[in-house]
Amino acid sequence: MNTPSHLILNLATLRRPAHPEVTWPVLIGAFVPDAAMFVFYAWVKFVERLPDSTIWNETFFSQSWQDIFAIGNSIPLVLLGIGATYAWRKWAWLYFFASMLLHQLCDLPVHHDDAHRHFVPLSNYRFISPVSYWDPDHYGALIALIESSLVLIASVYLWRQVRSRLGRGLLLLTNVVYVAGYVAFYARA
Repeated sequence: MNTPSHLILNLATLRRPAHPEVTWPVLIGAFVPDAAMFVFYAWVKFVERLPDSTIWNETFFSQSWQDIFAIGNSIPLVLLGIGATYAWRKWAWLYFFASMLLHQLCDLPVHHDDAHRHFVPLSNYRFISPVSYWDPDHYGALIALIESSLVLIASVYLWRQVRSRLGRGLLLLTNVVYVAGYVAFYARA
C-alpha cells in the first residue's frame, strides 16, 4: 500500500476521539515501516544519481537495502515492542507499535515482486502475494481502486474528527492525488 494510505487508514482505525494524544504515535507508527524507503530513494536518486529504471529494477533488490527494509517491516520485532510497551504500560508507545503492525499486516497481502521479509529475524521468508497494490500484471488496478476507496471512506470518517485546516486540507489533497494518480496510471485504455 502507499504510505499516505497507511497514515489515513491507521488513524481512522486506531485513533480515538476521546484520546487525541495517540494521534502522533499512530501517524509515526504508520510511517516508520516505509521510512527506509524514503531514505533509500533520496540517496540513490539525488546522491548516487541513478535513473528510476535502475533504482526500481536493480538497486531496490540489492541485499543491503533489502536487509534495511526488513527491519522496519519485521512483525516479530513489532510484536516484541507491543508486548514490552503493554507490560510497562507505555500507552503512546503501544499505539506506535500497534500502528506499525497494522501497516505490516495491510502490506503483507498486496506485495508481489516487492514483498518484504516480514518475519525477520526468525525467517527470511517472503510471502509473494498473487496480487499487488500497484502492478497491473497482478491486479494492481483493482487493488489500487480498493485502496483508494478505503482511503476515501476513512477520510470521510476522519473529517469530523480533524479540526485543523491543515489536517482537512491534507485529507482532501491525498484523495485528489489518489484519484488523479489512478486515472493517470491505470486508465490507459
